[in-house]
Amino acid sequence: MKVTKVCCQGCGADLQIDETIRFVTCNYCNARLEIVHDATVTHTRQLDQIARTTHQLANNLQVIELQNDLERLDREWSQDRDRFLTRDKAGNLSEPSAIGSIIVGTLVIVFGLVVIGAIMASGAPAIFLLIGLGFIGLAVFGINRGTTQAGNYRIRMEDYESRRHGLISRIERERESRG
Repeated sequence: MKVTKVCCQGCGADLQIDETIRFVTCNYCNARLEIVHDATVTHTRQLDQIARTTHQLANNLQVIELQNDLERLDREWSQDRDRFLTRDKAGNLSEPSAIGSIIVGTLVIVFGLVVIGAIMASGAPAIFLLIGLGFIGLAVFGINRGTTQAGNYRIRMEDYESRRHGLISRIERERESRG
């Protein structure tokens, strides 16, 4: 059995170790050390420092994973959001509005009632009343479709914002835990 002299990485104390020893605790500073036997030299490596570095890397990895989750969530919302947006005649996109659908639908219903009134006043055959009823039917359909689409958009947006806020909070907590 060959005894080797090594230096503690924690306090600098000389330690006498058997060449078969792989791990040791310093008698002076209680540092946990790994004994590294290279081809030409034997030295120590402080395990606590390795453990701290490993823990720090794990925290950094957790933050990166959460940031990736946040970026993926933003990409998915951007794609999902486009499905809900409405396009006007000029091609501009806007968020669906329940109030806008109700206002436009109400105007079309009023127009349909005016058409029915004009047809009745002119003494035209009753079949022409279907024109006014058609306007009213389209208006009711448009109001229903518009308010449903606006409601679905609002629910999806609130879910996205809630999930995004949760991820940001988790990222901040992870960063704070790294200290």
